[in-house]
Amino acid sequence: MSVSHCMRRALAIALRPRADWKEAIAELPEACPRTDCTGGVGCRKRVADYLRMQWRMLDARSTAVSP
Repeated sequence: MSVSHCMRRALAIALRPRADWKEAIAELPEACPRTDCTGGVGCRKRVADYLRMQWRMLDARSTAVSP
């Protein structure tokens, strides 16, 4: 299943500094090169969507006030 392949890439990019994410996402193929792709969404879009949510969560955590 290609979604798991995309997520491996997303998790690897997430380990890098956030300043590098945009460049790393741009290097991904737009269309999935795998024949077992079941997502119907390109690799770049799937990874970008995942990392966008991770970015928002990191921002929210950094601005959250502890009780």
